[in-house]
Amino acid sequence: MVKTPKDKNILIDGGPDRNIIYKLSPYIPQNKRTIDLMILTHPDIDHLTGLNEVLERYEVKNIIYNGVGDDDPVYKEWQSLKENKKIPFLIIKERERLNIENNLYFDFFWPKEDLTGKDFDNDNFYSLMMKMNFGSNSVLFTGDTEKEVEDILIKDNVNLKSDILKVSHHGSKNATTLDFLEKIKPIYAVISVGKDNSFGHPSFRVINNLERMGITTLRTDEIGDIIFISNGQSIKLLNKEHKI
Repeated sequence: MVKTPKDKNILIDGGPDRNIIYKLSPYIPQNKRTIDLMILTHPDIDHLTGLNEVLERYEVKNIIYNGVGDDDPVYKEWQSLKENKKIPFLIIKERERLNIENNLYFDFFWPKEDLTGKDFDNDNFYSLMMKMNFGSNSVLFTGDTEKEVEDILIKDNVNLKSDILKVSHHGSKNATTLDFLEKIKPIYAVISVGKDNSFGHPSFRVINNLERMGITTLRTDEIGDIIFISNGQSIKLLNKEHKI
């Protein structure tokens, strides 16, 4: 979740269950249950399920997603909630910039084609990848994108330089190459991953790559919620007990 200087709430993905509701409650007052922008990186249920809970309980003003469809009932419920509530939405079809407020904007890097209504065996490849810029600070959100996408962005000479990297696909071995990290040069890498998960995330190779680059790595399975605060010039890491 991102809380902007003008008190807008931006939610990127929702996790695999209703726990997102409890995670949001300390930061969004009961009398302002509003999400100004909901971003779904891709329709895998471990990113989508919690968003349905949010749509049921919060006023969601805008939605951004990649347009990819899915036959899963969770995705169909998300589409139904979005349509019934008549929430304005934007499908990312090309590289573009979205201004949020003064000095804060998103650059969307991937996908760069119209995927509206298409269904894929591997949704990860088409995950949204975008950089949030605030003043001179930036965060790269990677969804579950894989090495092939990283290679395309490197070849296209996309400006990936960011202070914080949200590591792709919970630290999967299929992403976060050394070449990709060289382009980003982050100070911090955040791995959102469940404790003792059955997939073995994060992979040893990814952890080793981050260590070789001297990047401070923070894992939700080890320290829980991870909170940063920025004034547009510098970034401070806060303990999870702090409130923004």
